[in-house]
Amino acid sequence: MDASVAAKWVVAEAHSEAAAALLDLEALYAPDHWQAEAVNVLWSKQQFGDLTVAEAEARLDLLLRAPIQAVPIATLMPGAFAIAVGNGVTVYDALYLALARDLGIPFVTADARLLRKVTDAALRPLLRWIGDRPEAG
Repeated sequence: MDASVAAKWVVAEAHSEAAAALLDLEALYAPDHWQAEAVNVLWSKQQFGDLTVAEAEARLDLLLRAPIQAVPIATLMPGAFAIAVGNGVTVYDALYLALARDLGIPFVTADARLLRKVTDAALRPLLRWIGDRPEAG
């Protein structure tokens, strides 16, 4: 999963329930930069007045305690660079894709633009849109 999914754990928006359901999985993996990206969402929400500083800080604490197995980005960088160049995506996004490919696990995202951009036939089967996950009920 990527930061777009993690942010939905602490900010109520479309597909937040489906994102929360992922927390029930046995293991979740992300490159170790996921926290910076997810916390940046909180910063953005605060900057645009959607959250107060206190609300953002409380949610920050929840994000930092999320049960994610973080993988060092240094080990993913060569593959991520190739994915970024080959698909026209940022290296930040490609790190998630490289991790999913290396582990042979699905990659869940709430970033529709990213899904549209990935054309690599080896990566496409790993891609999952958060909206396709069943909402918790």
